[in-house]
Amino acid sequence: MGYAVDDVVEMPSGYVPGEADHHDQWRWKSPYETYAQLISSQGGVAQAARAHRNLWIRAVESVPDGSGALIISHGGSIEPGLVDCLPTADHRSWGMPFSHCDGARLTYIDGRFQAITFSRAPQKIRTR
Repeated sequence: MGYAVDDVVEMPSGYVPGEADHHDQWRWKSPYETYAQLISSQGGVAQAARAHRNLWIRAVESVPDGSGALIISHGGSIEPGLVDCLPTADHRSWGMPFSHCDGARLTYIDGRFQAITFSRAPQKIRTR
């Protein structure tokens, strides 16, 4: 990609036994709404989502010119983090969970996340 790596951080998995098992998000009719429900229950998924949101805030606020930060993670962790960043969004409209090479751009203004734009890889790249 041509970007320098400034930091590597351990991030918790969004997979929590008994709440969101490995690849459950692919079986859910509305994965982001399901994550919102799990986050509202304040269990392990909520803790993981909060940890991701806090790390993302730290990353974007550490960029001196405010231009943004690139964070690379994996499916099952990104989804609950995004929901936690925008808890009142229309999660049903967000579509399917992340697949290979998918991404999202969050808008962060005045100390909070305010919008999201999804970037989906062409179908021929997807494995699901």
